[in-house]
Amino acid sequence: MNCKNCGGAMELVATRGYFFCRYCGSFHFPDSAADGGIKVLEDLGTPSPCVVCRQPLTSATLDDTHDVRYCRNCRGALLRRTSFAAVVEQRRAWALDTPGPPVALKRSELDRKVSCPACTRPMETHPYYGPGNVVIDSCASCELVWLDFGELEQIVKAPGKDRGTRGLPRKIDGDSLVSGVAGGRVLAGDTDEDDLFSLLDRLF
Repeated sequence: MNCKNCGGAMELVATRGYFFCRYCGSFHFPDSAADGGIKVLEDLGTPSPCVVCRQPLTSATLDDTHDVRYCRNCRGALLRRTSFAAVVEQRRAWALDTPGPPVALKRSELDRKVSCPACTRPMETHPYYGPGNVVIDSCASCELVWLDFGELEQIVKAPGKDRGTRGLPRKIDGDSLVSGVAGGRVLAGDTDEDDLFSLLDRLF
């Protein structure tokens, strides 16, 4: 399909169900595209720019529980690392549908350079070391993770023994509980959630 903004040919991001225009940076989402559990609350008084398309971020919730910053244009979301871990664990544990086929890591996404909306320093763009073979952006200083549209769904739908394990006891590793998402580097962290809320309140 052609871009409604500039007329250029749009590229289908098949694994995540949307179109992207490399000529003008526009996004197109089919009417059937799900909201991914995002509920927009309100525009921010002093909004930070989206890390991808530079449009203003809005205040939103994910799964009616986790505070996030959401871009209405590209539908990406900025959330705390602890929230990301909790959402991945819960969604995979509750997943009863058939998992999707394995998806190869798109290495070209590793070349992206984006800045953290909170501290403005470069975010680290790296593979998520859990299921799904997605490339995510994270800020170690601010304990924040940026997810493009469809990346969370790709993680949740990836095959794995932790899917559909709701109600089963979790494994213990030393003194800490280990999520069913084995090897997910962003799942670790000792930052107090109240401190992270304060950081978001101050910088967003």
